[in-house]
Amino acid sequence: MPSKRQTASQFTQAVLEAETTPATLVQIVEHGFEQIAEAQTASHAPLACAAGCAFCCYHPVDITAPEAFVLAAYLRTALSDVEFEAIAARLAANAERIQALSHDAHALAKIPCALLDNGQCGVYAARPFACRAWHSMSAARCEAIFTHGDPLSMIPPLDMELYHTQWDVVYGMAAGLRQAGLDDRPYELHSMLHRVLDVPDAEARWLQGEEVFAGCTPGAFFD
Repeated sequence: MPSKRQTASQFTQAVLEAETTPATLVQIVEHGFEQIAEAQTASHAPLACAAGCAFCCYHPVDITAPEAFVLAAYLRTALSDVEFEAIAARLAANAERIQALSHDAHALAKIPCALLDNGQCGVYAARPFACRAWHSMSAARCEAIFTHGDPLSMIPPLDMELYHTQWDVVYGMAAGLRQAGLDDRPYELHSMLHRVLDVPDAEARWLQGEEVFAGCTPGAFFD
């Protein structure tokens, strides 16, 4: 049986060989979400994550272009104009602040994600892979690390098997993008999503090979 990484890579390559359009990118991301959901269903680890528990929403998050495009589409279609403008303003402010920070300094700064809305994820249905990979088995431990601990050295109480399985999906998707000649590089969430919202036709231009994300804050998670 192929691994999650192989499955994601093969699916991405097959879809892009058939057609390279914004719709195919949605297919790729949704397939990845389905792969992750299967892994979550198969996991027997007790998970403590719940609505309103947002301690992990202050960590740096890296995303890829397809995730950014899916997030942007969700923001434009699922939110009111007022909600959209509020999030867009927070994204711009966070992107500017984070650009001057190293990855470690960003983690220590505990900057709240611009997508948080009253302590809950405002884009939960379209949340990035990195957020889906973060499943805690102790909310109390997460709170202790956030309040009194060092997020750079203290290990969060995650289901690590599930965590690594989910990253396999991300690496597989990235390999498929790279095979198709598309930019698979990760960037910091606020920086990348702000750029997508700010640049007209960003998705179409990225698919045509333009360096849409030049100057964005680089991500740190890819090997």
